[in-house]
Amino acid sequence: MPTRYPPGPANLNFWCGFTWRHAWQQLAQPLSFATQLAANYGDLVFYRLFIYEAYQINHPDLIREVLVTKADKFQKQARQRELIERVAGPGILTAEGAEWIRKRRMMLPAFQAQIGQRMANAAVVESRTMTDGWTEGQEVDLYRTMTSLMIRTVGHSFFGHQTSAETESVARALHTLAECFLDTDYSLVRLSGWLPALNRRRQRAAEAAIAAYFAQANERRQSKAAASGDRDLLGLLLAAADGCDGAGPRMTEAEILAEARTMFFAGHHTAAACLTWTLHLLALHPHIQDRLLTEIGEVLENREPTIADVPRLRYTTQVLQESMRLYPPAWALFAREALEPVEIGGYTIPRGAWVFIYPWVIHRDARFFPDPLAFQPERFARGARETIPEGAYIPFGLGPHNCIGGRIAMTALQMALPAILQRFTLELAPGQPPIELQTAISLRPRRDVRMKVRATPPAPRS
Repeated sequence: MPTRYPPGPANLNFWCGFTWRHAWQQLAQPLSFATQLAANYGDLVFYRLFIYEAYQINHPDLIREVLVTKADKFQKQARQRELIERVAGPGILTAEGAEWIRKRRMMLPAFQAQIGQRMANAAVVESRTMTDGWTEGQEVDLYRTMTSLMIRTVGHSFFGHQTSAETESVARALHTLAECFLDTDYSLVRLSGWLPALNRRRQRAAEAAIAAYFAQANERRQSKAAASGDRDLLGLLLAAADGCDGAGPRMTEAEILAEARTMFFAGHHTAAACLTWTLHLLALHPHIQDRLLTEIGEVLENREPTIADVPRLRYTTQVLQESMRLYPPAWALFAREALEPVEIGGYTIPRGAWVFIYPWVIHRDARFFPDPLAFQPERFARGARETIPEGAYIPFGLGPHNCIGGRIAMTALQMALPAILQRFTLELAPGQPPIELQTAISLRPRRDVRMKVRATPPAPRS
């Protein structure tokens, strides 16, 4: 019979019915707390969060058990789902069971080559628009700039090109929702819709602004589509839902718009964080940036990148993959809740227990990534990538609930990064303090990251 509890920290005040110490550590310093648990107690750790039993998984084999082979014995943790739905709206990101199967079957056909092509085009166009406004020596706030870029890119792919006023309006609203997310304990506390009055008013105003943006953009999109016959991402999603037979009741336009809002909210956060960390790492490692610029020059020869260039932009892809290893935008996956007693790694996880998986921890494990704190894109070169165990590198999750838009997000990054570096590189501004991490919806800098832009010399023609 499997032993019930694996190793873990002492639950000092469990005698009075709950343990608040671990809950506070997980809330206040989640990255260091999760890292210490893995270092001190191994691959499967047990501890208590208030009255709940919690387990942390720190090995690829056990991660595959939870997310792949025994995925049907777990569901996404209810409190996290409720909070995400408050700020991003209901969608496939938080759906479970039959509802998740129905939505994924209907939406998956849309996430094919046409969507990738549209996202690639949008990323290049908006990167060009952004760099058109840069000048030699100008200082930019890296995270805010990349956030604005990805909001425009995702909006462009859904609705067509947006005006600056529209982009700024929705950017402010999305920033407010992210702040509301930060003001709430996103892993432990159930607020049942209650927030302090001022915070709640700000959230409702932001939600109204985003709803107005989607309504206006969709109305304009429909007019353009009727005139030109062109289908944007939202139109392709609607067509995919219409053409998916046998998957249950078709998704309504309102449901598709809700999915678009969820993807808009989650997608721009993830891609903006990845570009921020990638450009920051390149500024710290000029020899890697030089090699990357060489590849971009040889492959593109001063023309704009296209999706057809992706197979040849191998080092570009490796740089992005290594950036997401060191700074995974999804630093923690959705916590899972056991639906029934389930054996994992020789221990029985009881029904109702919470299971936590941290890409931040597994991506920095020296067993799978030697010299784990070093920035080494060669880890993902041909031959080396195949030696990484399945479950050790999970920037977009793993198994049936992996991110449906992961490949599309990667395409946008593979287009935006070379489009930026063709024109400008970035270096840290003088006096820039060390970057502190903020664990929000995505892993991002806590404060402004000031960077100076430097014009990139034109690539020599071969």
